[in-house]
Amino acid sequence: MLPQPANCPLCATAAERLRSAALRGYKYTCPKCGTFGIESGALGLNAMPLSAPQDLARLRAYGHLPCVQRDKQGVRIGPGKA
Repeated sequence: MLPQPANCPLCATAAERLRSAALRGYKYTCPKCGTFGIESGALGLNAMPLSAPQDLARLRAYGHLPCVQRDKQGVRIGPGKA
């Protein structure tokens, strides 16, 4: 499967995405935000936490693939299932 061009859902920068069955969504590679996963249910939600860039960087620093997931309060960022 080849990467598709897409805008990053967090910062709107030109990025690439791959469909990921393990994440139930997409794996994005963004020049500003880095590599992260996002569930299909979280796409299009405008309720991203202000701490999203720091949360992504912190999870990557600990060796995790960050994943944006939808929950009852809106969205949360946690470790994904590479």
